[in-house]
Amino acid sequence: MEGIESYRVCVYVPLDSLEEFIRNVSPEIPSFLGNYDHVCWWTEKGIEQSRKIGSKQIERVPCARFECSLPKDRERLRRFIENTVKPSHPWEEPVILIHESIIMKNNM
Repeated sequence: MEGIESYRVCVYVPLDSLEEFIRNVSPEIPSFLGNYDHVCWWTEKGIEQSRKIGSKQIERVPCARFECSLPKDRERLRRFIENTVKPSHPWEEPVILIHESIIMKNNM
């Protein structure tokens, strides 16, 4: 079985910033899976919990998990994260998960 090697980028985004994040990020998602662009996915609602080191306050923020795929190209991934995802995200240190994946197309 063959497929297209790719990176799956997952980012946790506060719900109150999600629409703006999607508007900024989706135009930069490359079209490499056929006749579609701006391809992304997100959950409806989850909770992100964290505490800044040295603080006593634990924060909980309603968040969505945003996901998109990129062709497997490390330099393109680096530019996408540094030039698009990080500047579009409201947090000082956004949670970004990168998974290597294989996308199966219908004609395979």
